Amino acid sequence: MKVSVPNDFGSTSKKPVLPLVPEPVKSIKKDDLATVSLHSDPGDHNSTQVKFSFKELIGDHETPREILQWQCNVERALMGLDLTTGVTQCNVVKQFM
Repeated sequence: MKVSVPNDFGSTSKKPVLPLVPEPVKSIKKDDLATVSLHSDPGDHNSTQVKFSFKELIGDHETPREILQWQCNVERALMGLDLTTGVTQCNVVKQFM
């Protein structure tokens, strides 16, 4: 049985979209951060509040890893703010972009 291998098989000339090794953390200016006050119990508005800051998306120069981290942070903020409807979630997400 003869096996044919494509020419680009095993080629390392292409850089992976999301490398397995994390990139070094860049310093972030305070102006580039979005800050939200989250409740420790989202259903109880009298519960303890915690400030949560994360990097906003600024343009098209973010790496895939930064975009994935931003999405996780936004989901965490929406949960902590107890925003359950799509309209309110959409309005808040627009502020973080």
